[in-house]
Amino acid sequence: MRCQYCGREAQPGQVYCECGHPISLSGNTGFQQGGGFPQDGFSQGGFQQGFTPDGRDLYSLQKKSGMGLGGKILIIILVLALLGGGGFLAYKFIKGRDPLDESSWEKIDKAEFSITLPSSMKESDNIVDIGSGYKRLAFYKGDKTAAYLAKYDNTNVTAMIKSQGIEGTKAYLIENLKRRKINNHQLEPKTRGDLITVEYPVQRKNYIKDTDKLWMLDATLVTDTFAYEIEFFCAESEKDKYIDAMYKWADSFKAK
Repeated sequence: MRCQYCGREAQPGQVYCECGHPISLSGNTGFQQGGGFPQDGFSQGGFQQGFTPDGRDLYSLQKKSGMGLGGKILIIILVLALLGGGGFLAYKFIKGRDPLDESSWEKIDKAEFSITLPSSMKESDNIVDIGSGYKRLAFYKGDKTAAYLAKYDNTNVTAMIKSQGIEGTKAYLIENLKRRKINNHQLEPKTRGDLITVEYPVQRKNYIKDTDKLWMLDATLVTDTFAYEIEFFCAESEKDKYIDAMYKWADSFKAK
């Protein structure tokens, strides 16, 4: 006779099995005569009960295991998918805040101009204008870079354009810049397409985050009616990192 709970062989006259369960005397042990295990197992609580070769009942093992391998694999896949999706969104967020990421650059179309800038640079009024003689068109700032766009509001410049034309006005502005020093920095104006460009250090508060010691790219565009001042800023200590991007932003400026 075998124990109906663990499958151990019971000795004649044995009342309790080594597993602690009573030995069934009814003869309904669930085992086939001759010591064979039934293929269908025992019916217990709606589950089919059988035994492993070492005597452990499958019903108890099923209860202890809780979740099958397939369920565990599904949970792992879901967790990895969530982590992957969150990582992708975090990556996109970080990249979107990087002004050097050209995929984040957007064209801004206004009534008087258009320009392409990083999406991380937002339009703001929290600045002090550069001085008289200019009409501010817009100011854009981010954590690392900023852009100030203005139009010359000077009748002398307008009269010069009318009398000397675009090239004559540009030549005058270049010669004037060559004679100037700003913050002990000798200006070296250059032409770049339709632009006159010059770089030098400045101090500006609230333009970018963490510092007011900035490096400025100053670009001037002369049209047949007006002249425009387009200024771009980054931390002076990071000028080598951002200067190429600032030139690209300057190139994208178009007056209307």
